[in-house]
Amino acid sequence: MVLLISLTSLMMSGCVTERTYSGTDVPVTERAFDNVSAARQRVQLGLTYLQKGNSEQAKYNLDKALEFAPNLEDVHVALAYYYQAVGEIELTEKAYRQAINASDATGDSMNNFGVFLCQQKKYDQAEQMFLKAVKMPKYTRSAASYENLGICSRESGDLKKAQRYFGMALNYDPRRATSLLELSEIDFELGHYQAAKDGLARYHRVVAESAQSLALGIKIEQGLNNTEAMKKFGILLLAKFPSSDEAKQYRESMY
Repeated sequence: MVLLISLTSLMMSGCVTERTYSGTDVPVTERAFDNVSAARQRVQLGLTYLQKGNSEQAKYNLDKALEFAPNLEDVHVALAYYYQAVGEIELTEKAYRQAINASDATGDSMNNFGVFLCQQKKYDQAEQMFLKAVKMPKYTRSAASYENLGICSRESGDLKKAQRYFGMALNYDPRRATSLLELSEIDFELGHYQAAKDGLARYHRVVAESAQSLALGIKIEQGLNNTEAMKKFGILLLAKFPSSDEAKQYRESMY
């Protein structure tokens, strides 16, 4: 699923104030401390340390960010990412709830929280959070959230709902490759082989063939009892992706 972490890389900046001291008309320029910019800089440092495997320094900087701006969405999203990375699931959920209730909360944190909830198999809550994200003013990533809804619905076993949400994702972005392939796979699973074939052809018009898509093509043509087309997909799979798991499985099935 698509995780949208919108953490802007900003250098520390501040509001410039002027003060004139008694006995002189020469202004002295001072730089006021900008808590929000300082917090974002600490967030960047914290995530960099986390990426390098230094969880101690990551937590130190994220705690500093929280100290500087306790109501900033980015801070709580970063803390949620940290807690999930170290396996603190309850604290992860708490941090995400603080993020979506922050004064500057956006659809991004709601989308990210939806991804987390789906990973925890809290499918109904995840659906509510994704839908809340797409309803947020100025939210521009509706295609990604609807695609996440489709993936989450498919994982929960609700294929009809998954089809609907993948279709919504394609309404926003007709060239969204993941949604195209997922729809083709669902049609295959439902036994709608011709629809699956048409969907796969549409997918291949958008992106290059992959081992996964060629293996799906083999299964679809097998379902349609089209032996020649099935062999063509097999030849392509072996020629283009000879080391893939899909190619290995195809070789085994041949024997």
